[in-house]
Amino acid sequence: MPTAQRQDPLPAFRFRVEKEGLPIRQVTGVTGLVLESGLSFPATPGTVPPSNPNIVLQRGVTDGTEFWDWVQMTRKDYSLRYDIRIVLMDADGNDVIVWHVVKAYPVRWSGPDLFADTNAVAFETLELGYDHIVWELPDGTPV
Repeated sequence: MPTAQRQDPLPAFRFRVEKEGLPIRQVTGVTGLVLESGLSFPATPGTVPPSNPNIVLQRGVTDGTEFWDWVQMTRKDYSLRYDIRIVLMDADGNDVIVWHVVKAYPVRWSGPDLFADTNAVAFETLELGYDHIVWELPDGTPV
């Protein structure tokens, strides 16, 4: 009887974020990958589908201005939307899972909290609204 090959869970620290195929540099955290069914129990006819929670990208503050620039561009053109890919990799750096965030747009930028009595890293965050998320294989095939 053949034995099943062991498959370890993927590490949460091996990922990258891309906007329109180009990397968004130095993203250190992604939160808000949530999909709600919209069902409530007991089910109520005519229930409004849930809104998508924002996806939050976090990174240490550097001289890179990608987050800030994206917000400024969107303030000039509210119709501006980009597809984002959040790529989870295995321990060897191979792409395994892709969350394709369709028509993302910034809704909030937050700068760092600054305190003279700490030696903490300064972080900025960018919250993104979006149309929907598609779970894909690395070749772009939806799961």
